[in-house]
Amino acid sequence: MTAAPNAPVPGPGRAQRRSAVLLIMCLVQFVVLVNAMFMIVTLPAIQHDLRFEGDSLTWVVNAYTLPLGGFLLLGGRSADLFGRKRVFATGLGLFSAASALCGLSTTQPALLAFRALQGLGAALLAPAALSILTATFSDGPERRKALAVWSAVNAGSTGVGLLIGGVLTATVSWPFVFLLNGITGVAILLVSSRLVPESRAPGVTGFDLGGAVTVTSGLLALVYAVLRGRQHGWADAVTLGACGAAIVLLAAFVLIQRIRRAPLVRLDVFRLRTLTAANATMFLVAGAPATVFYVLTIHLQETLGYSALTTALALLPAAATVALGSLIAPRLLPRHDPRLVLVVALALVALGVTLLARVGPGSDYLSEVLPALCTMFLGCSCAILTLFMLATTRLPESDAGLASGLINTTLQVGSGLWLAVLSSAALRSGLTPGGYAVALWGVALLAGSAALVVLVLLRRRHVTAADLSDADRHG
Repeated sequence: MTAAPNAPVPGPGRAQRRSAVLLIMCLVQFVVLVNAMFMIVTLPAIQHDLRFEGDSLTWVVNAYTLPLGGFLLLGGRSADLFGRKRVFATGLGLFSAASALCGLSTTQPALLAFRALQGLGAALLAPAALSILTATFSDGPERRKALAVWSAVNAGSTGVGLLIGGVLTATVSWPFVFLLNGITGVAILLVSSRLVPESRAPGVTGFDLGGAVTVTSGLLALVYAVLRGRQHGWADAVTLGACGAAIVLLAAFVLIQRIRRAPLVRLDVFRLRTLTAANATMFLVAGAPATVFYVLTIHLQETLGYSALTTALALLPAAATVALGSLIAPRLLPRHDPRLVLVVALALVALGVTLLARVGPGSDYLSEVLPALCTMFLGCSCAILTLFMLATTRLPESDAGLASGLINTTLQVGSGLWLAVLSSAALRSGLTPGGYAVALWGVALLAGSAALVVLVLLRRRHVTAADLSDADRHG
């Protein structure tokens, strides 16, 4: 039987059932984010066991993040069209199976293929989970409280993922973490089949598969061109061919969006200056967390001789700083000019990575690494939360899902692309302290460029503190 659109949670114990739905959605988010974070500290072990060389190691991360970013919007529309619970279960099943297969992989191609399937599963799962959450809790204080819990899980999962990855890589092995993810996902799937109600958005039609395929393929071609160009030169025939394919595919995506009745992205929403500025800024700053984690993970283990567990513990304060930033930013925004909050946050990112770029073999963790790490992630968390709120302000309720999908997609794609570019720059220098410094200086340059975008695109008339005090925080 198909439930009515946006049907409330039925049956007795409605409050308890809604609490159970919130717990399930938070657990799913926890599993997905832990999967992303534990990869950071296990990269050196994966590189050693499967013999990844040079730039190819970044594809262990990018093979997941690019399908995730490319299919997020389609996942959200599919949930509204075919049923949120149905798409949620499909995504969770795919994610769990792919996780187990990653753990059983013994070759590079197999691991990369199953990482891509993980990304596709997460792209179906994540927007469906958030849609279920917002459909289960009515608008107002109940929904804000549920989303606050959701945000807290997001912040906490960063540190737990790092710690789990470090402990299990040091005591068991990296395949075990993937297998554990798969088992946990199956358990959640079984429980959710009984407790999560079905719902869908009324009046949603159209399935823009062409748009999702062209934008994802175009981005994959673009990142491959960047990686190949770094290794073989920009005049290389394969590099030029990949660049050409990326241009054609992304142009086709824009054309499809213009002619489709129900496009993946309705292009006229970009007339809103806050949405455009938020996405442009997010694209520039999105690569900061992933690049810093990637560079520091290898740097701490290869240069400073840290173990996987010690590295996880060394990076753990970053998670606490992210949580702190997620508490500070909502208190600042209703009282201060959002442009000022953004520029100061981006300046902290630039300052933090500049200090990290000076870390060398003789550097002390407590006096040099830790302060720089916390400065960078405090600024990054404040900036990203502010951008999520900017992206969804001054929009009608009917466009909130689209805006949230856009900013999430920009975050994922920007993260994968800049990680590819900046890690390639570091690897080109032979994984030396100088190479790491190049990547970190690149992050500082991106943060400065993002601050410039904010100052150029946003004026006081475009956004005020009052706008963000009541913004619908779907991010």
